[in-house]
Formats: sequence, C-alpha cells, structure tokens
Amino acid sequence: MNEITIIPHRIDREELFERMHISEDRPNYLKFKKSYQNLYESLPDLLNIQATHVLKENDDQEKIHKGLCEVSHIVYCLVTLGSKISEQSTAYFAEKDYLNGLMIDAMADILLFNASNDYYDTVKRDVYEEQGYALTLRYSPDDNIIPMQIQKKILEYVNGEELLTVGISAGYMYNPVKTLGYVYGADRSIELAKKDHDCVMCSNFTCEYRNID
Repeated sequence: MNEITIIPHRIDREELFERMHISEDRPNYLKFKKSYQNLYESLPDLLNIQATHVLKENDDQEKIHKGLCEVSHIVYCLVTLGSKISEQSTAYFAEKDYLNGLMIDAMADILLFNASNDYYDTVKRDVYEEQGYALTLRYSPDDNIIPMQIQKKILEYVNGEELLTVGISAGYMYNPVKTLGYVYGADRSIELAKKDHDCVMCSNFTCEYRNID
C-alpha cells in the first residue's frame, strides 16, 4: 500500500504580498503585515499537509495526455492541506472579515503549491532512485487538455478517500478544496526530466503561478 508523507509548511511573505498586490506604499501596509503574522502563527493549528502517490502500469485504453502515451507507467499523486484552513477562511468571510479571509485563502494556495513542489523529492526517490523508473514532467488536470475527470481517477488510484480523507464532487472538485492531484509519466527507457514541472508545457494559461521567462 502507498504510504502517507507529512510535509512541513513553507511560505514566503513577500511572495504572498506580491500576489495580493500589497506594497509598502499602501496606506494599510502595517495592518496587512500584522494580519499576515497572526495568520502565520495560526498555521500549525490549521494545517495537516499530507501527500501520497502510487506507481501503476499505463494500461488504460484512454490515455491521459499525448505526452504520456508511450511511457510504461504513470505516477498518480495527491497532496492536501486538510480541511481546517479552508474552514477558517469561510468563517472569516461569514464574519465579514474580508482581509483575513482573502489573505488566508491566498496563503493556502501558496502553501499547497509549495507542498507539491517539496513532495517531488519523495516521489523521485521512491520511483526513480529506488525502483528505476525515470520521470517525465508533471501533468495536472485542467479545463484545456487533460480532462477534470482525471481528478477522480487519481483519487481512486491513490486510495485518497481512505488515506487522506479527501472526497470529490460530481463536478470533479476535491474536498477539501485545498487539494492537488497530478501525474507523471514513468519509464525505465527514458531520461529523468530536468525539473518537476514546466509552465511552458502546461495548458492552464490562467494559473496564477504560471512563469514563462
């Protein structure tokens, strides 16, 4: 059975403020800083960052993506922050505390993205170093090329409902919402991709983390 990995949280205030368009020349900058610090200190009580993955033969008749047609195996990955941080964000909005609500939601997005990046070392060590399957770049379900239905397949293959307490809606959205599913191709006859993911290869053109030099 695939194992659960606990991932420490990692976030940078400057990155968050840049994404929220918070600069030092804004009149409420000190208020933003105080809000961030209070929320940051609450993270240990709000986060339960867990991840799991499984290596499976690429024997499905309907292939996920054109870049994954020829590889012998697929690595299915699921990373979640748990439910508490989203519940806290919802509670802030219910109280009309929009500053904390928006900020903690933006923090959660960065925390999830960073956790998935940090989990790559675990996946690479297991699949590549220990089992000998080189990895392709990461591929994520989206609304353009990889259908969102793949979210359900990832959840089922990694046994995410039982291991991570993650569910899925009729519209293929994960619950908790701060959960990320994605895949890699894996094969003994290919070279290891030079990095985890490449925004140039991603079809999610509206992603806020999209970075093309």
